[in-house]
Order: sequence, then C-alpha cells, then structure tokens
Amino acid sequence: MTVVNAWVGAAQPNSFRVVAKITGSSARLAVSDNAGLTGPAYYGPVTATGQGIVSITATGLTPARRYWWAISEDGGPLAMLVSGQCQTLPVTGEPASFTFIASGDAGLTPQYPGTGATLNNNRLSNHPVFDTIRAANPMFFAHLGDLHYYDLGSGNHGIAGGASLANYRRAIDDVLLQERQHALYRNVPLVYTYDDHDYGPNDSDRTAAGRENVQRVYRERVPHYPLPAEDGIFHAFQVGRVLFVVADSRSDRDPNADPDGPSKSMLGSAQMAWLEQLLRGSDASALCWLMQVQWISGFVDSWGGFRHEQGQLKQLLGDTGWLDKIWMINADKHSLGIDTGTNNLWGGFPVFLSASLDAGGGDNNGNYDRGVSGGRNRYTRFNVQDQGDQILVNGQAMIGISPWRSHSFSILTSTPGPGPGPDPDPDPPAPPRTPPVITDLVEWYGCDLISGRIIMELPHMTGTVSRVLGAYTSSSLTMPIPIAGPGAVGPAAFGATQPGTSMIVCVANDVPVWAGAVLVRRGGTDGTLSLGCVSLEGYLDRRYVTDHSWIQRDEVSVIAAGLARDATTEGIGLYIDATPSGVLRDRTYVDQDDATVYSRLRELMAVQSGPEFTVDVVWGDETRTWFAKVLRIAPRIGVASTTPRAVWTSIGEPDTQYTLTEDYSDGKGANHLLATSSGEGQDRPQSAVHRLINPGWPRWERRWSPGSSISERSTLDAHARAELRQLANGATTVELDARVNAFPRIGVDVQLGDDAGADLVGHRHPGGIRRSGRLIGYELDTRASRFKPILWAGGESWL
Repeated sequence: MTVVNAWVGAAQPNSFRVVAKITGSSARLAVSDNAGLTGPAYYGPVTATGQGIVSITATGLTPARRYWWAISEDGGPLAMLVSGQCQTLPVTGEPASFTFIASGDAGLTPQYPGTGATLNNNRLSNHPVFDTIRAANPMFFAHLGDLHYYDLGSGNHGIAGGASLANYRRAIDDVLLQERQHALYRNVPLVYTYDDHDYGPNDSDRTAAGRENVQRVYRERVPHYPLPAEDGIFHAFQVGRVLFVVADSRSDRDPNADPDGPSKSMLGSAQMAWLEQLLRGSDASALCWLMQVQWISGFVDSWGGFRHEQGQLKQLLGDTGWLDKIWMINADKHSLGIDTGTNNLWGGFPVFLSASLDAGGGDNNGNYDRGVSGGRNRYTRFNVQDQGDQILVNGQAMIGISPWRSHSFSILTSTPGPGPGPDPDPDPPAPPRTPPVITDLVEWYGCDLISGRIIMELPHMTGTVSRVLGAYTSSSLTMPIPIAGPGAVGPAAFGATQPGTSMIVCVANDVPVWAGAVLVRRGGTDGTLSLGCVSLEGYLDRRYVTDHSWIQRDEVSVIAAGLARDATTEGIGLYIDATPSGVLRDRTYVDQDDATVYSRLRELMAVQSGPEFTVDVVWGDETRTWFAKVLRIAPRIGVASTTPRAVWTSIGEPDTQYTLTEDYSDGKGANHLLATSSGEGQDRPQSAVHRLINPGWPRWERRWSPGSSISERSTLDAHARAELRQLANGATTVELDARVNAFPRIGVDVQLGDDAGADLVGHRHPGGIRRSGRLIGYELDTRASRFKPILWAGGESWL
C-alpha cells in the first residue's frame, strides 16, 4: 500500500486540508507541531473513493502556527516520503502581516520538461522555480492557471481520449508526478484556479467539451476552499483583514468571437451575483483579486474582448467602496509586468502580471507603466504589512532569486484625526493635475504623522527649513498662540503640533517642498509656540536594522529596500519606491550592532556608485486633504542633463545672489585614502592605500570607516576609490539666494537631485560664469520668501 501523491490547501486559522491518492482502502491524517511528527493528532480514517482519493481536514488548530503532516494508510505507518507542512492563517479580521507568492503557466518547456510516464512530458514542467518558491516559505502559493498544457479536447499533442474524465484525473496525477511541483504543493498551501490550457483547449470557454469533467476533477482532487456554487470554481478566502477573490474566467465565459455588449460575459451571471453579494457584505479592509486573464490588455482572450462587463465590474467596485482598496494579479501572458494604476483605465488600481513559471512565448510588450519582462522562471512575491490604520503592500516581481521590478502602495483602513478623509492612491500618488499657483507666500499645514491627513492649516507659522540629499536636517519653527481674538488658537492646533505624532508640511508655489516630524514643542508665559522638527529622513535614524544576509543581490531593490522596510513596521506610513540598480553586492547585518536604518543607507550611499535616497512629500490626491511620504531609493535621485533647463541668474527677475565655497577641510578634501571596518589590530579589515597626489601638493590623509558591516577588502577598496574621487580636489559648492516665486522654482521647475545651472556675475567673477552643478540641497527662508539652492560640482573649478 502506497501514498501516490498528496497536496495541501484550504488553510484557515484553525484548519487545513490534505487531498491524497492512495492504493489502500482508507487513510488517516497525522498532524503535529514538530517536523518529527512526534505526538501527532489524527484525523480520520476516511474511506478512499473508487479512484483512491481521500480528502481529510485537520481541525482545532492554532492560528498562525506551522504544522507538519503525513498520511497513514489503513492504520499503517506514516508515509514520510509524501509528508509536508502547512502554516495556518492568522485570525480573520485582525491585523496580520504575511507573505504570499503568485504565478502561473507551467509547461511548454524544452529545458525542464516533465518526467515519468505522463500523457505528454513536453506539456508539463519540472523547473527549479518550484524549489525557489518553496525555499521562500510563503504563507501560500497562488497558482493562476495553466497547471499543465494538455489542451484536453483539442485533439492535439498526441493525447488520446480527448476531454474525458479519465484524462483530467490523469492530468492531476501527471502534474504531481513532477518532483519539484509535488514538493512545493505538499509544503506550501496551494490556492489554484484553472485557465484555458488546463481547462480545455487554447482560449477555451463555456462551450468546451470537458467543462463538466474539469470541474468535477477540481472538486475531487484539488485541496480548495469552499465553493459557493455547484457550477464553476470561483471562491474567496480571507487572511487577516485582506479578502482574496479567486476568479473563474472559463466555466461560464462566452466565446471570444461574440460581439461585445450587455449580453457578453466572461464571469457569468452566477459569479457576478455572488461577487456583488460578497463585496457588499465583507468587512475586510483590503481586497486582492486573483484573476487569471489580463485586465488591461486589449488581446481578444483577455478582458479586451469583454469591455462592457469590465465596466460593470469597475462600477461595482466603486459602488461598494473597493476601488481604492484593491490590487489585482494576472497571469496568462507568460511575462512579468507591473502597472501602478496609471494605465488601468478600468479602476485605476495596481495590476501585477505574474508569469511564467515555465512556459515560452512571453514578450516585453504591454501597457504596464513599470514595464514588462517575458520569459520563464518568473513569479511575484507580495509582502503585506497590516499596521492597523493602513495596510502596506509591496509586490516584488522576481526572475529566479533576482528582483526585476517592484511596486509598493498603501491602503488606509481607518481615519485618524478630527474628521473623515480619502484613502490614498497607489504609491507613489500622482501629483495634482491642476497647474501650480505661483506665489511668494508659503503655506503651512499640521498633519497626522502616520496617515499624512491635514489636521489644520497653520497660517502664521514662520521659520527656515532645509533639505539635503541623503541626509536629514533640523529646523526651528515658531507660531503665535494668542488666547483670544480672531487669531486665537484652539485645541486642534495643539493636536496638529504634538511631538511624536505630528508632521509639519511647507507648501511653496502650490507644491509640498518640505516636511518635518515634530520632536520638541515649547510654550509657556509668552504668546509663542516653538517647534523643533527633523526632516523625515531623520525618522530612519530612530529605527534599527534587524538581521539580514544578502549574497549577490541588487543593492537598491533588495538591500537598500530591505533595510528601509525595517522602518515600516509600526512606522510613519512611508511608501518605498526603490529603482533596481543592476549592481549586485554582498551584505550581512546583525541586529546586535545597534545600527540605524539611516546609518546603513548612508553607508551604502558612500560606496562607489552607491544608491541615493531621500523622502519626498507629495499631495496624496487631487482633494489635497493629505500628504504621502515617499522614500525614494535609486542609483541616482533627480534628472541628469548636460544642458539643464533650470538655470539661476543674477540678472533680472530671479535677483539671485551667490556664494562660492571651495573647501579642503577634513572630510571635504584629501588625496591619500584608507577605508577600514570594525575590529582591532590585524582583525580590522581595511582597504589598500589609494592616493592621487598632484605635483606641488603635500599629502592630506584621511582614514575613516564607511561601515562596520563591511568584511570584504574589495568593498572597502570601492569605498576608498569613490571617496578619493570626491575629495582629491576638495569640495566646491555654490549657495544661491533667489526669490521663491521666480524661475526656476523648487518643485515646479527643478527637484532635489536634478542637474541645474547658474549664470552669475559678481566680484568673484566680474566677467561672469555659466556652469552646471547638481541640486544636492536647499534652504527655504519662509519669512523672507527666499529660496537658497545648493549646487555641488565635486572638485571641479567654478573659476
């Protein structure tokens, strides 16, 4: 007697389900909280069907806990070779953080075809990607169709018997005969819905000959969640406060060739009615729609052929309040793709294209604003962090173990502060489309630090604020607090300036140009309230890095973004916008080093071609009732240009004044460099000596530690080379002083990090100079309505 195959699914907070094929007459399910399966609880016995199938549910389990399981046939020993594990879901309705992986399309593979005696090995896959997903240990794996490419009923691929019940049963056995797939489906709970090739022929619909058979086998063999209808396999489940809808896009689908209109449907009337009832009745806080076919494609076998019903779905999502709480995952195209909502004209929510596991024919074309990447070995990993008042979602599209692109966004779940407000759009929110209002006045707002919602305007605030690329700055602000009269300050003003929970935002020319967290508030006898604020990068210096080990991973999208995520749990609601660099590095970090996220990001930034970072604050949406905080990490922040459009001039309207500073002080100039890491004596890693001493110059030495986590000499050498290039000729900066409302205006004409220009005449340069530099920082004197950009040109001369 043998357990032929088994897989696990339908995980709930207190249960999960195993479906197995056995050669005996009955089986029990053993479940334990340890890998050795000692002291297990038994469920069953269950009598096998005529095909040897047993479906057994383990109940009475603890939420969010890992369990191990095995099958015992006819009261015999446990079949440990076909055993597995399963993590139960967190408590439904309570905030929970988790990771899951989604992909689809596994077959059509010349390199890793199926193995064993199958109907057609070339229509199956045994690709290593299944091992990669299993090693990532997600809470569940969502397979979005094309489990195989048998195309039953097509008469193709040398498969006899067509769309028979026996062939559909054999197809499941053939998939589970693939060692890597079988191992994944035994150890990670499966959520599965079919698409065309595993449902019937290519582009199949409700007229497919095998319609009833494939549904019957799905019910027999797949460890699925409860199905709400006798026809079709659509269903839903919930993880914490996130509702997952699993679509069935084939069972009731009208033929693609039918003319589009009110009578044409992809989902069918039963699924549409169920969906409306589900969306109206659910108390979940976010929605993830697992939809096999492409939502934003114009392809005939996608939603492009069903635009009328797609419009109905958009209307339903809007009417039930889900449009700004949803993201969708598709497969089908054999490609990765990310659209942040820009090109999704049917709802504006994020759409992730996640395929293929192992199927050819993908391409790099498609209407996805973050791009498309076709090919095999692809999936998307979603990290969901429920922080109570918001749910942060990061979708990282993967090619093997390497990140390709990612997108992060937030879904607000509650309304802190004095009144209701809107939920944010996907990260990063688009700036308002109305043109900016140019004015020499600035506006101040007191906001909730986490949500960014405006509590009140602070019209009489004054002070000087500043920003620097890759660093935080401090500012002192003041505001009058009269007791009586038209300017009297009520209790809301104190709620809007509360240290630790409030954020002050400065808006110039209708654009947010600075935001700071309130850390200190002083007030007493006199009529003034003083606020000590730190720019939002300073929050990263109050959060500590946990244990991490990365080997040859992208320094931006993996390492820097991973460090940044250490600051997001119970954080200030940062969106992370990390642009992959293509530079792979090794990094190991230890919690006990007590290093802050800020210090580690600064360390990365200091290395040769290291990533830059800054926290931008932008209008959340066109209602202008809240601000989003976007932590941008990229190989370079801002626009590089040999002929910058933004040029400050000392002649005419800008009335620009300037100060040129050439600096060879310690940390600003050196020509003999040595980089070290932590340790003492011979145990301290250090670089080679790097020097660039020009004739007539003495040696100016610098020894410094770019970071305590660096153990490789090659990395220290890279730091030293980069530092030498920066310091060999000293630092040259020009500080400008111009009108706030004169071109070029910060946030309107130029952004932090952009290349900009200066056309200046002064006593230092009576003949005038016209040079380019990089906007690495700025200061805004709000009392005088003066803007003071800082342009940096490295060691290049401004003479």
